[in-house]
Parts: sequence; structure tokens; C-alpha cells
Amino acid sequence: MGLSYNEDELLKLLAIAIVNSPRSTIKELAEASGISKATLHRFCGTRGNLEVMLNKKANDVIDNILLVLDSEITDYREGLKQIILIHYENKEFLRFMCGATCDDGIENWSFYFKALDNFFLKGQKQGTFKIEISVSTLSEIFVALICGMIDGENRGRIASAGAAELFENFFLYGAVNK
Repeated sequence: MGLSYNEDELLKLLAIAIVNSPRSTIKELAEASGISKATLHRFCGTRGNLEVMLNKKANDVIDNILLVLDSEITDYREGLKQIILIHYENKEFLRFMCGATCDDGIENWSFYFKALDNFFLKGQKQGTFKIEISVSTLSEIFVALICGMIDGENRGRIASAGAAELFENFFLYGAVNK
């Protein structure tokens, strides 16, 4: 490809550009990503192709999260840390997934929530997570918090450094100083 970026880095930059300016042209997306229009054209051809590429990458991210959620986990705190890190390592694609206006939805969205519910249920059975809170509520809180943290980071209200650890601690222990 001859780019100074690898494909994932470039896709992350383009995902951010689309989320920040959903109606932008290919030229504007290229400028926002720090590449030329010609380079972007060689990379994806059209904006439609770019959106397909980003949707595929977002689906791949969800597949990776599903692999972790469906794996044999013995330590649910460690498992939680692992799924938080995957979310943060791919936050650009997750922001695209949640904010894109593309016609193609995330194919695995319902599987994601089922796997997350199952993860929390198993963690409750092991005693890691409170049983007073339903698994669907834990899943919704998890998704709302992680999306909120990623969005706040994007808007400059939350520092990137240590955000995943902050999320993990807040999710496990809350904000109350005991």
C-alpha cells in the first residue's frame, strides 16, 4: 500500500473522521485523517467501500470480544479486565459502530449482549458480581459506561491514560468512598 500507516491505524483514523463529521466527503475524510485524497481512493475506492470496511472491522472487534466472553473464564475480574481492554484497544471502531449512519448494522449485536449477559451470570454464580443486580442490568450498565467513557475521552473530558483501569475500578467498586 505504501502508506506510513498500517491498515488498522488508518481505519481507526477514518472511523474517527466519519464519526466526528458524518456527512464529510472523501476529500474531507482524507484531510481529517492526514492522508491525501488519492491515497484514500487507492485504499478504499469510495466512501461506500470505506463504510463496508469499517463495518467489517467493527464486526471483527465484536467477534473478538465474543471469543473472550465465550471462553472458559476462571477469574471473572481478570475476564472483565480483558474485555475492557479489548473495548479500549478498539474504541474507534466501537464509536463508529455506535455512531455511524451506515445502513449495515453490526451483525453480532444481539450475540454480544447475550454473551455479556452470560459472562455476568457466570460471574455472579462464582461470586464476583452482585446477585442483587440482574445480568441484563449489569450488561446495560457496562455498555453505557464504556460508551460514555469512550465518548468523554473523545471530547477531551476524560484523559486517555488510565481510562481502562478507571473504568474497571468504577464498574467493580462504584464511586463511593467506603
